[in-house]
Amino acid sequence: MLELLLRRCLQAVPLLVILSIVTFAAVLSLPGDPVDVLVGNAQKDMAPAEIQVLRQEFGLDKSPVEQYFLWLSNGVLKGNLGRSYKDGRPVVTIILERLPSTIRLVATALFLAFGTGMVWGLSMVILKQSPIGKWLEAALFLVALVLYSAPGFWIGFLVLTMAGRISVLGDVPLLAVHEAGSPPVNPTAALSAIWYVLLPATVLSLRRMAKIALFVRAATLNELAQEYVTTALGKGLSRIRVLTKHVLRNSLAPIINLAGLSLPSLLGGSVLIETVFAWPGMGRLAVESTFGRDYPMILALVLMYGALVIFSNLAADMLELINDPRRRDAYLAEVEGART
Repeated sequence: MLELLLRRCLQAVPLLVILSIVTFAAVLSLPGDPVDVLVGNAQKDMAPAEIQVLRQEFGLDKSPVEQYFLWLSNGVLKGNLGRSYKDGRPVVTIILERLPSTIRLVATALFLAFGTGMVWGLSMVILKQSPIGKWLEAALFLVALVLYSAPGFWIGFLVLTMAGRISVLGDVPLLAVHEAGSPPVNPTAALSAIWYVLLPATVLSLRRMAKIALFVRAATLNELAQEYVTTALGKGLSRIRVLTKHVLRNSLAPIINLAGLSLPSLLGGSVLIETVFAWPGMGRLAVESTFGRDYPMILALVLMYGALVIFSNLAADMLELINDPRRRDAYLAEVEGART
């Protein structure tokens, strides 16, 4: 297990280097110049020499290859990932200001997606086995398909439009009105803080929630068709007992893989949701940095997201090996065979 962890960590290094090179090339290909965006209309009152000084300060007067290695030497190797073009502060400092808001949003969405998605999927399975619940199961299945197909930002705009007209949601804040780096409310008022994250987290979780429900439904129905289930039912075990004690355990392996991909997927989806709900997290920071041509910030955020995808997959593989003895034995046999 430790060998797998070390090997995957070493494999992540060249992947991140390749990702940084591709991202750097894509960023430089964006139309517009960072100095023009930063200075704006004030550029007409500045001398060409002053503009050139700014370009030299940012390293924009150098070739793309020199700019890349300058970013590596002055940013990555020093641990601050460079300095923002916008205010000159270290990129890491700005990201750490936005990180708590994103963690709060994504953690809530992850809890809602898996908590509700698992119950939703199992409910469809139970209703499908019932002679009187098939119509309700079909309705739940249709709703899951619609939510899984609908774009998250479209659902966000729809929720914002409808929420203001529903009296029950009158006390729920529709937009985040707090500044970046500060909590939306007094930290001691935990219950009140939930209201600020409720709508954006729910909208962010809906697509993942529907996918988990459909995934649980398919995996559970597939296990119910196995011979061991027929044997267990023939021995007199109740269907609920077979479902909860035997079927769910065997269905967990693919669901764990889905969990490993859920975190980076939710983070990616948070880019649009944070923009729609004015949530001051890393997703909104990514949008602001892209429009502001803040190259060091864009590169740092892409590297962070890339690293998260890699290590989330690693965590899912580790959990699957722990949960499934057959996979663990097969992996250990493969490692032993490679050594010999």
